[in-house]
Amino acid sequence: MIILKDYEIRAVCGIELEFYVEGVEENLFLKNARDKISPLGFLCERENSVDQYEVKSDCYRNFNDLIKHFTLVKELLSEAAGGNISFKAKPYLDRAGSALNVHINLIDSNNNNLFYCSEQNYSDYLLHSIGGLCAMMNKHMLFFAPNDDSYLRFQYPDIHTPTTVSWGVNNRTAAIRIPNFGNDFKKCRLEHRVPGADCDLEKVLEVIIEGMVFGIMNKVTPPNRVYGVASDSQYKMEVLRINSKN
Repeated sequence: MIILKDYEIRAVCGIELEFYVEGVEENLFLKNARDKISPLGFLCERENSVDQYEVKSDCYRNFNDLIKHFTLVKELLSEAAGGNISFKAKPYLDRAGSALNVHINLIDSNNNNLFYCSEQNYSDYLLHSIGGLCAMMNKHMLFFAPNDDSYLRFQYPDIHTPTTVSWGVNNRTAAIRIPNFGNDFKKCRLEHRVPGADCDLEKVLEVIIEGMVFGIMNKVTPPNRVYGVASDSQYKMEVLRINSKN
């Protein structure tokens, strides 16, 4: 997907969707799910919480294809689970919430990754993208938490549910995470961890791109990087608006 035509910059995206399945034998569900969704380039795995699973996509350059396949995969997962499936963001207050994590990076016309990250050096495209996403994060909460009960995920968070406008490297407590990619800089990307499993993927992708473009065009500086638990008061991060009436 081209996001900056004058610069021929494209976005590459993949998603991770968490969900719950109850009343189904685990190995049978996983086999049925994998058989159904693997032709579309999706994988299904167990998650850490009881009865929680995660589906992961390949990387997509065509967002329309990703949205179409995502919709179909959810239908196929429901079939594999016999209908005993929940895509709610927080179906159980005493278990981990379910997120729709979006992985995204930018490439130029020569397929060079415009994101770069090391302990000493971050690309301007990466920093400004993070800056724009953080600047617009609270504005976009109505897309990341579209229903009244979506906010339960933030009001009763587990350690990996972001509750602040924050970013970090391989830090799952932050809203924006730069995953560990070793020395393979072609894999450098950012992960947006705020959207819940009940989101509209098309709208989520639209506002994420909006935030990144805003940051790049306006050279927005991100907040200070967080090294520990992002909700810790010592970092003084802006709090996410976790009430549907805010």
